[in-house]
Amino acid sequence: MQTARLNDRLSLSFNAMDRIYRQLALQAGMSDSVFSMFWTLCLLRNSPVPLTSAQLVQCGGLPKQAVSSAPAAMRRDGYVVQEHTRGPISLSGHGRSVCSAIFSQVQDTEYRVLEAMGAEKAESFVALFEEYAALFGQLERDSDPAQSGFRRQARHGDAEAGKEIRV
Repeated sequence: MQTARLNDRLSLSFNAMDRIYRQLALQAGMSDSVFSMFWTLCLLRNSPVPLTSAQLVQCGGLPKQAVSSAPAAMRRDGYVVQEHTRGPISLSGHGRSVCSAIFSQVQDTEYRVLEAMGAEKAESFVALFEEYAALFGQLERDSDPAQSGFRRQARHGDAEAGKEIRV
């Protein structure tokens, strides 16, 4: 297996999806600076109760640094309400309106893509992606905390095997 080439293709696909999500968000009126908080807004939209920054980190797997700076920018742009810096964060009326427009359009597009793939391919794709995400998470949890990245294990036919990958 040519792992490096597969990883390059995967990265290109992730980048293409990011561009599509960004374009949908911009078309719905979200500023580019707020788009960096796209998944934070998604978590807030889908939560039945306001969430603290710590809950956003825990529930969404978001980096602490991103979550700590996100509420101030989202408050400034009118997307969220937060009474004090360590308090729960909820979407404002404006934030809920913009998020509804963005996420319903995104969700509709995602549904159409899965339907266009056909039931068998879509089921296989989702199962494989779930497995990929679970394995990625497991490798991250199992990595030595003293290292700043994962150690790559040797793979048959992989010229780069044994080299360390920093993430």
